[in-house]
Amino acid sequence: MKINNAIYIVLLIHLFQYDILARQYPKYDQQDFENELDNIRKRFETFDLDNNEIDPNDRVDVDRWNQLNDNDIKNMPPINDYSNEKTARRWLQWYSRISQRYYQVDTVLEWNYETNITEENEQAISKQSLISSPFDRLSLPMAKRFNEHMKYSRDEDLKVSFGRLSKNLISPNDEDVKQTSKLSSDLSRVYSTTKVCELNNDEICYNLSPYLERLMQVEKDYDRLLWGWQGWHDGCGNNIRPLYLPYIDLLDKSTKENGYKDLTEYWISDYEMGNDTVFESIIDQILQDIMPLYEQIHGFVRGRLCEIYPNRFDCNGPIPAHILGNMWAQQWHERLDDFMPYPETPLANITRILEEKKYTIKHMYRISENFFTSINLYSMTSKFWSLSMFTKPPDRDVDCQPSASDMGYHNDYRVKICTIADEDYLYTIHHEMGHVEYYMSYAKQPFLYRDGANSGFHEAIGDTIGMYAISPTHLIKLDFIDEETITRHYEMNFLMRMALQKVVFLPYAYVMDKYRFALFRHQINHDEELNAKWWEFRIRYGGIMPPVKRNNRVNFDPGAKYHISTNTPYARYFIAHILQFQFYRAMCRLQGQTKRLHMCDIYGNKYVGERFKEMLAMGNSKPWSKVLKTLTGDTKLESQAVLDFFQPLHQWLKMENLARGYPVGWM
Repeated sequence: MKINNAIYIVLLIHLFQYDILARQYPKYDQQDFENELDNIRKRFETFDLDNNEIDPNDRVDVDRWNQLNDNDIKNMPPINDYSNEKTARRWLQWYSRISQRYYQVDTVLEWNYETNITEENEQAISKQSLISSPFDRLSLPMAKRFNEHMKYSRDEDLKVSFGRLSKNLISPNDEDVKQTSKLSSDLSRVYSTTKVCELNNDEICYNLSPYLERLMQVEKDYDRLLWGWQGWHDGCGNNIRPLYLPYIDLLDKSTKENGYKDLTEYWISDYEMGNDTVFESIIDQILQDIMPLYEQIHGFVRGRLCEIYPNRFDCNGPIPAHILGNMWAQQWHERLDDFMPYPETPLANITRILEEKKYTIKHMYRISENFFTSINLYSMTSKFWSLSMFTKPPDRDVDCQPSASDMGYHNDYRVKICTIADEDYLYTIHHEMGHVEYYMSYAKQPFLYRDGANSGFHEAIGDTIGMYAISPTHLIKLDFIDEETITRHYEMNFLMRMALQKVVFLPYAYVMDKYRFALFRHQINHDEELNAKWWEFRIRYGGIMPPVKRNNRVNFDPGAKYHISTNTPYARYFIAHILQFQFYRAMCRLQGQTKRLHMCDIYGNKYVGERFKEMLAMGNSKPWSKVLKTLTGDTKLESQAVLDFFQPLHQWLKMENLARGYPVGWM
């Protein structure tokens, strides 16, 4: 009788807990969702991405904008006293008006070049840089003089605006401006046009996107993968090398002329996280926090690869970079089928489901838009649908690196994606449209505040939405999988898939700027260490090695990555991969979910969306720590949100590696 009572009490407790969980995780009405999907399909019956009507005259006129700026520059307001706040505000209005026009022109010209790589479009960028440089040389010294006084102002806008303007760079030499622009365009052209030809037929050649990238994702043959990896790294990296070194020398010269000790200090100043020593110590600590989880993932993946490719590499050492499903070994989820904890419970094949449901590329973009509008964010504009590049044009060279652009003029927001109807691109679409949502959210801010709270925020916003978009709970709502499919084994497989995309990226992102910081500080010998130091860092911090012997005097493997050739700082992506988990956890908590975070989905939750929008709308009008606090309650980067998300997987990996006898570590 006592046992029966005990069982009865336990059942009551479980029923009570289940009732609480049911209240905490309210399900979005499935019928409402299906109705919305039907509406999307109907909209596509009459909607054409290529023929959405807009006014052809509603655009930036480059020549006219430059002429307007010439006139305004000649009418600069007089400055009698740099400490006078009224004078400072008047000057700031003058500066913002001119800067906004130059921004609009620069953005249009860059878009034209990236979507049609020609010498004419390249020359237009170079010409414009010479046109705008005199204004930069005129205004920056003035901004710095204003800042000497405004940094003590009680007017927060004046303090923030002049503090940020004073960090800008100018080059006093037109020849340097011209040469920098030329080298930048040359680097972009090499990266965008490099092709790799078949060993026995040099008439059959492939671009990186989509061909070589897809090869690295789906091919399993060790030697064929080596052909693709070596062909790209030799063809692109080796040709980037002679352009990149003089390019960063010019940038280094410019930063020193502007009072920075090196390019590293200039890059780090963007984050407002202290000097370079403080900044790097924060990033170092976060990586250290993540490494126990990463090492377990690395050990499990290496153990499986050693079984697939016996006697090809040391099963106690680093993993060759070409067998992880990605050209740069920065994310490994394309080989999930080889690393799945429970192969008998495979994840939904979203690519196949898209095919079976006959979802076109157009549908993928509308499904993404529908996610945003369901949480009370914005619909895409007419110009977005008319002027974006959604697929790779067959008739010209383009830059296929996915990106989003705020053209800064009359609701003109665009994406540039060489889209294919598959799972990766469904995620990418949500990510890039997340950038657009951020642009639209802070569009009402003054021009100088129309940006992410820091550069990591922009990347984190897109990635946060991307995480929700592929969660098992959301896939149920999309009718991609049945609710009965979700078991404990399925969830563990999903956590592994996310870890192979998110966690393994962190050491790679860390090395991208760790290496360049050393290069900018002249700690790397260009002749003897330029390539060796890259692989030294990749082995030390990530356990990844080159699959073939490399030549330090010829090869430049970091140059085979887009963000090296374009000199794009990469710490933003490291920071974004921490922030996105803080955003994600905070929004799940707002709807009452604190456990099994990987099963969270905010679709249809307008309250959560409004809180999200509140943060987005701030742009960079406040220090990023204050912006972060509005949504999360946090005021700093912290790794715990990542560790909380993957805690079940971490525990499983520790037991599984021990049971299988897989070693952990590589040094």
